[in-house]
Amino acid sequence: MPAEEYSDKLKSLKTKSKKSSRIPPKQLRIALVLVVSVIVVFEVYNIYFTAKNREVEELTYNKEVAIDTIDKLFFEYPNDPQKISYIIQVQQSSNKNDISKILSEVRDYLQIKRYKALAVDQIKSMYGEYYRSSLKANELERKINDAKTTSEVDTLFKQANVEEEIKEILERSLQRTIGSGDNYFYVKMAGQSYFMTKENVLDITKSMGIMQLKEFTITPVSNLNKLTVTVSSKQCGKMPLSGDSVLIYNKNTPESPMGYAIIDSSYVILPNIGYSEERAVSNKITDDDVSSNLETTSSISYSLNNLPGVLHATAADKLDIATVNEKFGRYGEKLNKISENTQIFDENVKYMLIIAVPSESVSAIVSQKSEDLYIVKAAGGN
Repeated sequence: MPAEEYSDKLKSLKTKSKKSSRIPPKQLRIALVLVVSVIVVFEVYNIYFTAKNREVEELTYNKEVAIDTIDKLFFEYPNDPQKISYIIQVQQSSNKNDISKILSEVRDYLQIKRYKALAVDQIKSMYGEYYRSSLKANELERKINDAKTTSEVDTLFKQANVEEEIKEILERSLQRTIGSGDNYFYVKMAGQSYFMTKENVLDITKSMGIMQLKEFTITPVSNLNKLTVTVSSKQCGKMPLSGDSVLIYNKNTPESPMGYAIIDSSYVILPNIGYSEERAVSNKITDDDVSSNLETTSSISYSLNNLPGVLHATAADKLDIATVNEKFGRYGEKLNKISENTQIFDENVKYMLIIAVPSESVSAIVSQKSEDLYIVKAAGGN
């Protein structure tokens, strides 16, 4: 092939090659738009996906914070079923606003719950030990717990006449105690203690207010402790009788009594008793106009030996009980009366006293020697 012809063919091929590798401008723009669109869509999707992930993470974090907050807010009421309900609501919430609303409800719920608790505590404090025995108090507590608002609680609280009902409860309790059948009662009031008759108690409590009645305690004498003490007549003077209110002193600490007591019963302890007297009797005798004086001496003696034996024999139906009662009945009272009338006092007589004392006085009295005790009749006592 001639050189010129070969050269022409080569040029022709190069020209065709250049023409076939060119992209029309319109198609090129379309291609570029498509490429850019793909890139933009990818970036937008990437941004959206990132934002969505961030939103999910933020919501999850907010839920965790909210649940933790609910746990802390319910620290006083860990077993309250409403707590679980609020946690479930948080877990199911789909946005931050819902979570905020739930937390707001939690705070409102706990506010009214605490307000109710304070109101109930105040009512319990006012009723004190009488709370459980009051039907009105229990009904008031139920209504307060059912209240929906603090203003409703306030209204219920104002309507409840707590003081009046407590006074009624105290008065009923007092009447039950006084109706125990006892004639004497041990009472405490204003830091002092006394023994009183039923009439005294009724008189003194008529004008008492609720605070005074709350501090007023009363115990029937029959419910007190019974102690036995033996003292000489020199330690208590006249024999105290059943129902007498007395003060018990120790001679070594006479500045204050060890306690009040009331005589439950009292007895004279008698040894063998002997009494004797002699009488001179003079008689004038006249015989055949002759007078003479005859003097004689007579002696009379009385003795009461083994008096306990007399009592035991009577109890065993060996002696007539009516006769023994007639002769020896109210012996102590008779002895007091005769001593008072004659002003002759037998200091050798001993008394056995059974006394009723409150619990707080027992240990102080039993720890003393009987010869150190002095019994003083209380002012105003029987």
